[in-house]
Amino acid sequence: MTNLLTEIHIVDGSMYNVVQVPDSLYKYGADKYQTVFRKYQTDSLQFKKSFQYYAAHPEKLAAIYEQITLNIKQKTDSVNKINLEKINKDNKRRQDSLNKLPKPAQPQQQHSVNPQSVQPVIKRNFNPNIKPRKRTHADSLP
Repeated sequence: MTNLLTEIHIVDGSMYNVVQVPDSLYKYGADKYQTVFRKYQTDSLQFKKSFQYYAAHPEKLAAIYEQITLNIKQKTDSVNKINLEKINKDNKRRQDSLNKLPKPAQPQQQHSVNPQSVQPVIKRNFNPNIKPRKRTHADSLP
């Protein structure tokens, strides 16, 4: 009963993200529960009878739930360990990729500009009687 209830609670947890509409709970949940019942060679009626028995014997049910808590904690720790390994592997891959990039060039020293050495820009062939052409490119400003 302990393993069966452990898996039932895992299915319950997986249903947490399903929209809580009766039809969707039946659609997405019934098959999951039936799969668990088949795994343990039982059905929902036998499960209900067994659960009623343990509900009438709270000391036995408490012992079962202590074990269920340990089982779920072990499974959670195992999943967290796998996820952490994946994250570390991905971070290492990213860091390796970043290390392969060429190093940026060192900034060159900026030379100070002597304002007296700057020559003004002179527009050549400027005729004040000629109007500028309209821009026809879609990105141009009006």
